[in-house]
Amino acid sequence: AAQVATEMRSETLSGQAPSRRDEYAQMTREEVVKAARKLYAAPGYAQTTVEKIAREARVSPATVYAQCGGKEGLLRTLMDMWTTSPTVGRIITDAAAAPTGRTKLEVLAVGYAAHAAEAGDIMRIVERAAPSSTAAQDFLDIADERHIEALETIVEGIADDDALAEGVSIQEAAQIIFFHFRNPQFVLASETFGWGVDRATHWLTDRVTAAILRG
Repeated sequence: AAQVATEMRSETLSGQAPSRRDEYAQMTREEVVKAARKLYAAPGYAQTTVEKIAREARVSPATVYAQCGGKEGLLRTLMDMWTTSPTVGRIITDAAAAPTGRTKLEVLAVGYAAHAAEAGDIMRIVERAAPSSTAAQDFLDIADERHIEALETIVEGIADDDALAEGVSIQEAAQIIFFHFRNPQFVLASETFGWGVDRATHWLTDRVTAAILRG
C-alpha cells in the first residue's frame, strides 16, 4: 500500500496522471489488502489461504500473487501500514514540540492510544502469526526495530532538555518505554484488566516517568 502511494505520487510529480489501468490496479490492490487484513484477524494468518483472500476480494488467486506477493507480501504490506503510518510521524513531531519531559511522555501516551485504535488489529495479526511463521517473526522484528528507533528520537529530545534521569541512557530509556507501552502490555492493561484506555494510559505514563525522568 505504501509503495502504491509512492508510485502514484511519483507519477503526479512527473506530470503524468495515472492511467485508468493503473487506477484499477490500485483499487484491486487495496481490496486485496483489505481482505487480507480481515481474514488474518479472523480466522488468522495460518488459517488463511491465498484462495480465501482472492474470494473475499473477488479477484483471482493469480492476482493476489502478482500484485501483492501472496500471503507474505500482504503481511509485509500490513506491517508497513502499521509502522509507517502518518500517525507515527505526528507523534514524533508533537512530542518534540512538548515543553517538558513529562509532557513529551504524555503526548507519546496519547499517541500510543491513537495508534492502537488505528492499527491495533494489524499489530495483533503480526504478533499472533510470529510464533508459527518465520516471515511474520521477521516482520515483527522489523516493526520492533522501527518502534525503538522512533522512541529514541523522542528520548533524545528529553535528554536535550536535561530531563533524563541520571545514569539512564537514551537506548535504555527507549527500551523502558517500549517495554511498558508495546501493544501486548497496552492491551493487557486497557482490555484484559478492564481498566480502559484512559486509566491504562495514565498508569503506564506514571511508571515510565518514574523510571526515566529526573525526580
